[in-house]
Amino acid sequence: MSSKGSEQMLGLLKELSVFKSMDEDYSTGPKDQAETEAYEERERRRQKIKLEMQTLATESKSHPS
Repeated sequence: MSSKGSEQMLGLLKELSVFKSMDEDYSTGPKDQAETEAYEERERRRQKIKLEMQTLATESKSHPS
C-alpha cells in the first residue's frame, strides 16, 4: 500500500474508533431523537468507510509498492 493509501486507511480507522466511543456513550445514556439520528448517520458513514477500506485494499493488491 502506498504511503498515501496507508494514511487514508489510518484516517478511516481513527474515524471508526471515534464512532465506537460515541456509540458506547449512546448505548448507556438516555436517547432523544437527535441522538438517535446521529447514531443512524454514524452507521451510514461506517458502511461507507468499510467500502472505502475495501477499495483501498483492492487497489493495494492491484498496485503493490
